[in-house]
Amino acid sequence: MTKEIYDFVIVGAGAAALASAVYAARYRLKNLVIGLIPGGIAGTAHEVCNYPGFNKINGMELMIKFLEQVKHNDIEIKQEIVQEIKKEKFFKIKTNKAEYFAKKILLATGSERKKLGIKKENDFVGKGISYCATCDSGFYKNKIVGVVGGSDAALTATLLISKFAKKIYLMYRKSEFTKSEPAWVEEVKKDKKIQVLFETFVTELFGKEKLESVKIETKGKSSELKVDGLFIEIGSTPNTKLAEQLGIKLEKGEIAVDKNQRTNVEGVFAAGDVTTTPFKQIITAAAGGSIAAYTAYKEIGSEKAKK
Repeated sequence: MTKEIYDFVIVGAGAAALASAVYAARYRLKNLVIGLIPGGIAGTAHEVCNYPGFNKINGMELMIKFLEQVKHNDIEIKQEIVQEIKKEKFFKIKTNKAEYFAKKILLATGSERKKLGIKKENDFVGKGISYCATCDSGFYKNKIVGVVGGSDAALTATLLISKFAKKIYLMYRKSEFTKSEPAWVEEVKKDKKIQVLFETFVTELFGKEKLESVKIETKGKSSELKVDGLFIEIGSTPNTKLAEQLGIKLEKGEIAVDKNQRTNVEGVFAAGDVTTTPFKQIITAAAGGSIAAYTAYKEIGSEKAKK
């Protein structure tokens, strides 16, 4: 049986991957998307207020629109885990269910949420510790909640939780918000349910069957806060395991790409949060994926012309 060779296999299913798939389909490349969670981390955003065409939209709703466009273009999506990629005559992509082959590949593997790295953190996941406000805010109606972080993600998560909780402690390690849009900062300051604690670190977690309180350090002083839940919003770590298998160059733990989204390995492109792009947004991820598809299309056309 002859193995099927795709022109372009896209690893990942977030904004970069889905936008790339649409462009690849428009260029009539035979392409395949492989990703476990359609929509990726963008789908967990409470509100997206800066994506063109929408004054305000929930992250999952936006990603559903991306997925609808992918399906409209008859693009295959496999909800599988890519375990290994090898470069032979073609790229061989091994998942937990099958093997696929491609002339070119795009790594749009995104990132994973960072953890605090303190004792009992894993024990309390799902029992008071959460990394997704969109998923879990509703469980904290009329309760006391802590949020750790100071980015846009942390502030928007806090505002979402405020719709349910009666009190929120927003804890940030710096003395002011330096990485957030002023608009979000203003919203947080106006919300009377939210108490901001600057220069604050969570150092210990307490509770028996579920989280009951946290120990914090604020400007060198220790205290204990009673909370029913703690949301961790301290950034993310790029998923570079597959890139490392292929010998792809990393810079500060992220995949290095050129202006055409090429990596240092011929035939391999990368886009989205896993790359060195300094502005990690849904719109820049989608743009990067689209550029990668265009570059792959041009390369494949050039290679055909030489035969």
